[in-house]
Amino acid sequence: MYWKRFKRAAVGVLSFTVLSLIAVSLVSCGHEQQLTAITIQPDTQTFGTGDIPVALDAGLSVQLRAIGSYIHPPVTKDITNQVVWKSSDVQMVTVDATGMLTATGQTCGTTLVTATVTTNHSTGNIDSSGAIVTGTMTANVACNTTH
Repeated sequence: MYWKRFKRAAVGVLSFTVLSLIAVSLVSCGHEQQLTAITIQPDTQTFGTGDIPVALDAGLSVQLRAIGSYIHPPVTKDITNQVVWKSSDVQMVTVDATGMLTATGQTCGTTLVTATVTTNHSTGNIDSSGAIVTGTMTANVACNTTH
């Protein structure tokens, strides 16, 4: 009697495992996971205020996060340390390899910061340079409007 219960339980576990593997296979459709979009958090950052000199903003910083959206299966992941960060105006703000955004205190205005990944995979043994996936955010440094 004990052996029959054990055997029945083992078959049940095995059946559940096989069905789970089939379900996972169906969800992924047999395709490689692909990065489709990058979202940067926060999407906007303002340093300083209009009533203090821009030079006093030097060193103000915020940590950015890059969130990757994937398909096959659809998931989101923190990819902050896997992207290449770039500021469009390094006189205004800089961004290091970890996503730390810092005001320079040299100039004010608005600029874009990007997080980019170049996917490098091929399909069917065909060489491919991959795809470039980029996310953007806006960095502002307030201009001193007082005289």
